[in-house]
Amino acid sequence: MNSRSILSIVFIAFGLLFFGLNWIIEGYSEIIVFIGAIFLLLGAIFSFIAIFKNEKGIMKFISLVSFFVILFLITWFEPFQVLRIVTWLKNIV
Repeated sequence: MNSRSILSIVFIAFGLLFFGLNWIIEGYSEIIVFIGAIFLLLGAIFSFIAIFKNEKGIMKFISLVSFFVILFLITWFEPFQVLRIVTWLKNIV
């Protein structure tokens, strides 16, 4: 297991932490959701890099599967989170 596999799990955990933090606090914080989404995306990117570099272990696959499971659960239980992030990004650019 190399550093990319570990980084992918760490970024997935931070993304899940930020989405959980947004769920715990009252109201909606766009910046917390955006940071959580960036961490999840970084975790998936590092997982893909680890797969393409043929790192040993299954940690890279666990983080990739958890990325898709977390995104599925977010869109299943709070479907407007994705819409808010896309709208926020559209207004920035």
